[in-house]
Amino acid sequence: MNTVPEPPPSADRTTVLSLLDGVIAHTVTPAAVTVDRDSSFPSASIQALARAGLGGLLIPTSLGGRGTSTATYAEALSRIAAACGSTSTVYMTQMHCAHPIHLQGRPDQHEAWIPALCEGTAIGAIALTEPEAGSDVGSMRTTARRDGDSYVINGEKTFISNGDVADVIVLFATVDPSRGKDGITAFLIDTEYARGLEAGKPMKKLGQKGASTVTLGFQDCRIPVEARLGAEGEGYPLLLRSVTKSRISAAAQGVGFAQGAFDATVRYCAERDLLSSRTRGAQDLQFELARLRAEIAAGRSMLREVCDLVDASDEDPTAEVAMVKLHCTTLGVRVASACVELLGEDGDRDDIGAERRLRDGKITEIYDGTNQVQSMLVARDIRLSMMP
Repeated sequence: MNTVPEPPPSADRTTVLSLLDGVIAHTVTPAAVTVDRDSSFPSASIQALARAGLGGLLIPTSLGGRGTSTATYAEALSRIAAACGSTSTVYMTQMHCAHPIHLQGRPDQHEAWIPALCEGTAIGAIALTEPEAGSDVGSMRTTARRDGDSYVINGEKTFISNGDVADVIVLFATVDPSRGKDGITAFLIDTEYARGLEAGKPMKKLGQKGASTVTLGFQDCRIPVEARLGAEGEGYPLLLRSVTKSRISAAAQGVGFAQGAFDATVRYCAERDLLSSRTRGAQDLQFELARLRAEIAAGRSMLREVCDLVDASDEDPTAEVAMVKLHCTTLGVRVASACVELLGEDGDRDDIGAERRLRDGKITEIYDGTNQVQSMLVARDIRLSMMP
């Protein structure tokens, strides 16, 4: 039986990525095909990552995390995505849940949930999108009505990753729809005690089939006032800060899917001696692979540069984050599509894996703010830069 060594209390980037590569080789990669084929939740992979101390890379060590840079987190996530898209989405959703709790939670909320999310003993979700409120969060209609020492939640959230298996959900709702963004407030939902919360059946999806995605319905769901995350009306700024990390995650997945498809294609070609000078057309194939490799390297460099900028900036660099999300998610789909074409009649074989990366990658252009929204953000920044 393969085992993963226990990590030291703290580690640098090299050590983190070395540990990660061991978990990927021993657990994540061998399970990836089955996870995709059976739409099975990748519990074993998530637990293996947590046991290796890799479950909360951005979280401080005092709360059970690793305290790494954003660049190290993004590189780790891209490597997980290259191996298994479903695992990468569950993994990053754990971070997306822990991050807002860390930013705006009380010490008791930190202690209750963040170490458990890092250790993998709790599964987290973040509930933002609604059937009629995706990119336009100001039109949010899920309400949180104060009633004495409780809030009563009513509404519906959709496309919620981990929603049906979550132990804790970071919920964004409005205390007053007439206030628009100023009414948005964040809450922590302990699903064990949340009566009136119902998760729908996992959606049937193009890709990332093992990462469950559901609708959440709230029907007079009563939660204590202590479940509020920050003050009333502080949800929108928290949402914006959370979105920075989620868009970095999507960009990292894009690089990972491109790399995974590329590696699968190179293995296929090498096994069949298609890159040999003795093979007719080998140079054309070599040139195309060389171009794809250069594109992946450029995307990875852009991702790291933006991650370093995020860590160095007092305010989140909205336009730069939008650009890297736009570029790298498009890169993932474009490279995976090119690899499927290079494989010819074998391109759609699921045992090769290029087609899985293409399917897994497509949604990254849509979630965490569609790429059209990212283009709008960059265009707005261009306009503002031209103002006197």
